Amino acid sequence: MRQVVAGMAHANAQYAFVYVEHSLTDYAYPYLIPPEFLGAVQVGSRVLVRFRRRGSAPAERLGFVSSLASELETPLPTGNEILDVFDNGEPALSPELMQLALWMADYYIAYPIEAIYAVLPSVMRIRPKETVVLREELELLPSDEKIIKTELRRSIMKLLHQEKKLTTLQLQRRLGTKHLRLALSELERGGLIEIKKTFAQKAKPKLKTAYRLAKPLTELELLSVLNSLRRSKKQEEALQKFIQLNKPIAFAEEIGASSATMNALVEKGILACEKVTLSREFLESFSETKKEIRFTDEQAKVVRRLTTAIEQGRFQTFLLHGVTGSGKTWMYIEAIRKALEQGKSAIVLVPEISLTPQTASRFRSHFGNEVRVLHSAMSDGEKFDAWQSLKHGRAKIALGPRSAIFAPLPNLGVVIVDEEHESSYKQCDQSPRYHARDVAVMRARFENAVCILGSATPSVESFYNAHIGKYELLSLTKRADKATMPDIKLIHIARAKKVSPSLSETLYQEICRRLEKNEQVILFQNRRGYASSIYCESCGWIQMCSECSVPMVFHLQENHLRCHYCGKTKEMISHCRRCGSDKLSFRSGGTERVELELQQLFPNERILRMDLDTTSRKDAHAKILREFAEGKARILLGTQMVAKGLDFPNVTLVGALAADIGLALPDFRAGERLYALLLQVAGRAGRAGKKGEVYLQVYNVQSDIFKLLLQQDYVRYFCYETTYRQQTAYPPFSRLVKIGFSGKNQSDVQAAADDFAQMLQALLDAEQFDLLGPAPAVIAKLKGQFRYQILIKQKRGARLTKPVLRQVQLHFRKKWNSTVRLEVDVDPQNMM
Repeated sequence: MRQVVAGMAHANAQYAFVYVEHSLTDYAYPYLIPPEFLGAVQVGSRVLVRFRRRGSAPAERLGFVSSLASELETPLPTGNEILDVFDNGEPALSPELMQLALWMADYYIAYPIEAIYAVLPSVMRIRPKETVVLREELELLPSDEKIIKTELRRSIMKLLHQEKKLTTLQLQRRLGTKHLRLALSELERGGLIEIKKTFAQKAKPKLKTAYRLAKPLTELELLSVLNSLRRSKKQEEALQKFIQLNKPIAFAEEIGASSATMNALVEKGILACEKVTLSREFLESFSETKKEIRFTDEQAKVVRRLTTAIEQGRFQTFLLHGVTGSGKTWMYIEAIRKALEQGKSAIVLVPEISLTPQTASRFRSHFGNEVRVLHSAMSDGEKFDAWQSLKHGRAKIALGPRSAIFAPLPNLGVVIVDEEHESSYKQCDQSPRYHARDVAVMRARFENAVCILGSATPSVESFYNAHIGKYELLSLTKRADKATMPDIKLIHIARAKKVSPSLSETLYQEICRRLEKNEQVILFQNRRGYASSIYCESCGWIQMCSECSVPMVFHLQENHLRCHYCGKTKEMISHCRRCGSDKLSFRSGGTERVELELQQLFPNERILRMDLDTTSRKDAHAKILREFAEGKARILLGTQMVAKGLDFPNVTLVGALAADIGLALPDFRAGERLYALLLQVAGRAGRAGKKGEVYLQVYNVQSDIFKLLLQQDYVRYFCYETTYRQQTAYPPFSRLVKIGFSGKNQSDVQAAADDFAQMLQALLDAEQFDLLGPAPAVIAKLKGQFRYQILIKQKRGARLTKPVLRQVQLHFRKKWNSTVRLEVDVDPQNMM
């Protein structure tokens, strides 16, 4: 029998099972571990192997060791031997992270190599680099002319005669073509060139030359050395400044000397130089002072429960349901403090980058340099250094959006998911389409850690899990610092008097009242740009995106139309493309239009706008938040970025300008999302001693969602929502799988979806699975691709397993793989 070792290197391990890159298979291939690598190869190690695809020549590929074995059940294929081991065998992924990746591959019906690459950030990946070298002392023979018969091959040889060696990327750029593979293969086969492959990591440590004394000097020896340098004034001054710094090592710029001067002192044996690693830590410009808090009895009870669980050192999941401003962050801080006392580490997830500056600042005020931020706005070098700091224990707290759940922290003690209800925790763009909240629970389980899911408006699924005892519910029903919940009021915008297209007179007067008292206002408009569409008043024509079945958005600053799905832009139009009329109107204003209206209504006020357009530059989030926190502006306007987690004590008024947006979407979660979003927006008001008020401008004032919002009672909303979902068998009373089909030809996509549905239906038990569709997606065309989808409801604990789906995929690939793309989304958060 094969003995699989799921831990570190094993003395008896002779074989490694490897997931090979670019190999979309669920199979881990066995490879012999050569004697020189015995003991070095571990679970999670990166290795170089020779991999052969059916019908193609063997090629060198990177792979990840998933398990080790002392013997095999079947004979090892010829040539299956590990060629090289990277990082001296140090695992790129710990055994626990490898276990998590394989769980993701199974649960989300993805290929293991896809899950491994989701866990390992791109900056930590090793990439092949090919160099084309002209063979030395090459004399062309008459027979070689037959090999160099094409213009492309002649051009390659000409460049190589000039340069001797070039990378394939350099050749592609100079020749203006990517299609060099066949030509290079023929030249190599003819013995004219050699293709050398090397492997390098995308990001590396940042090294810098530092200087130190070559040997310790007494005062007399130092005087003697300085006397010897009197004719070299620059060197004498440099050495004197180095001594005055009183540091073991120093850089040339610290001393104010040139590298040439410092190197001259090295040549004389006075100084020595060495390369040192510099830290490229990402630090936002936003900062908060440390705030001590006296816990209420309710808060103290929660802290005791969390710290006790961490002390016990076993897996447990808590749902922390606390009203906005109830001090959930302080509960997180105390939980992390206990974990650090136990010698353990922590992960904190936030749903968006916009929350990172304030959250990171708050945690740094308590834990200092133990905190490392991980998110997409960082440079490759910053990401690399943060990853290495966490992996090697130089920092013990990882903080960031979705992918921070994979931080390589050893000895994990607590995993925190703030605003756990947020759909942004779901990876939608590529496989595996994981949900970071659920991955967080599983990571805590695999590492015997405590998982804390926090929210003022928990997802229906999470609150249901607490209701049935799967999670332990902890509640904070009151705001901290004796603050009171804000009053929420509705404005029927269809009947209200307006002072501008977006602003009712009622809300305008309330803003004026706050500004007179020198208080601050947050205005929420969940749509960016100037207008969501341009339409013709004469014939009703709307300018649509040619690549997507959605209207194009007008952006005033750039004076162009832009698709917010594919990014396509076109110049602003002056006449209708259908009837030629010049009567064009703007529909549904976005943040850009509201900003202009506010500037006209409040000409003496500085308006801060926070949306995707204003925060694309590095540190832009932090700059906007810092200016608002410092009172440099009293009105903050934004999209969802201003709705979550922000805490500004001087904000006493929050206005939602078009609170209905999203309610009518054909998605069973539309009401849940809107309820959570607006309650979160409301929570930004009155977070200190000052009373807060919230005004929601709505059209559908009779909607149950708005009636429930006025009550600010989440439990009542949960009961309302679950009644409907139980009747229709939607989560949490079933589990969903969405299978998407896309392609350039609509009839092919429809036919492929029909075929797939018929094959799948034959394999599923109708009592356990409801198969809905196939049908066109709500957005029927996206980025030039026509889209159809199937929705599967898994009832009574049933689960669509990977073997069943792979069986259908095998038939699907043979017929449709070249024309139709298939995507599998387990637990989808978006039905569009």
